[in-house]
Amino acid sequence: MPFYTVSIFDNKRWDRLVRNAHAFDFSHTWHYHSTATSGEPVLLVYEEKDEFIALPLIKRHIPGTEIYEAYTISGYAGPVSSRSFAQTSYVMQERFESSLLDYFERERIMHVNIRLHPTIHKAFKPVHAGRLDKCDDSLLIDLSHPAEIHQLQHFGESFEPVVSMLHRKGYTIRQATAINDVDIFADIFQHNMLRLNETIGSVYDKAWFRQMMRPTGFDSSLLVACRGTVIVAGVLLTFCNDIMQLHLAATHENHLQDTPLKLLLAEAAALGKSLGMQYMHLGGIADKADALFAAKAICPDIYPGFKSWNVSTANILIPQSSRDSRQELLIAV
Repeated sequence: MPFYTVSIFDNKRWDRLVRNAHAFDFSHTWHYHSTATSGEPVLLVYEEKDEFIALPLIKRHIPGTEIYEAYTISGYAGPVSSRSFAQTSYVMQERFESSLLDYFERERIMHVNIRLHPTIHKAFKPVHAGRLDKCDDSLLIDLSHPAEIHQLQHFGESFEPVVSMLHRKGYTIRQATAINDVDIFADIFQHNMLRLNETIGSVYDKAWFRQMMRPTGFDSSLLVACRGTVIVAGVLLTFCNDIMQLHLAATHENHLQDTPLKLLLAEAAALGKSLGMQYMHLGGIADKADALFAAKAICPDIYPGFKSWNVSTANILIPQSSRDSRQELLIAV
């Protein structure tokens, strides 16, 4: 059968498909989807002979209705393919999209929001399903350039002096080595989200962070900034193929003025370069810039952002009351 689904309980099949893709990141893997705290992770696959296109999604029931919505897990996922999307044939992609639309209608999935990856989906364009929307909250840094060049380009002239000042003030950077380090960062992150009035903080509890530090299919690291022996900030990093993602970042509110995230960014770039990563990717959370973006200057020519693929199933009839209650659910997660 050309189109089929892989459930979250079939981890071997899920990861086998992802590993056989032309390109993928950590956000496509089974392990990362196993950390989802709501909804049902599913991998949608269209396959012909030795070619395939697969799309990981989270399917969620809309309360008070008989319909569903679907979205990509937090991060930048989107479809993966056995070929690069620049070489995927029109016919193959058209059949994939037609199969998707049939599945969405059959499963009563009304709206789908898919955050595309800034490198994997450079050449991706839907044939006839949905539309692409441009989003700004993403920055891709080429680590093959010398540190002084990408620091000046992406973070501005004040970046290096601030990093030097942080060293003089006694800030140091180290990798988290104990569960207690992870738990402290989780507390800082959750307090940040409460201060910003973001409910997303409740999703990332201590158990979630601990699970992210024991991944399969990719590597991860937690860099923490310390003032003396006290952890005051941190960044959660993932490493997959040649891409390092600064996935989450947080600073204790008492140290926001010093911006220790700048020191963390410098150390993260050095770590990524030493591990052979080509790109360092910085992103926001839930389509909103987080504290990470306070640590860099935005230059339009080197700030390409990412794209969101939005698909609606027009043939599903929705009661007016359901439409009214659904408006708050159209935010990408």
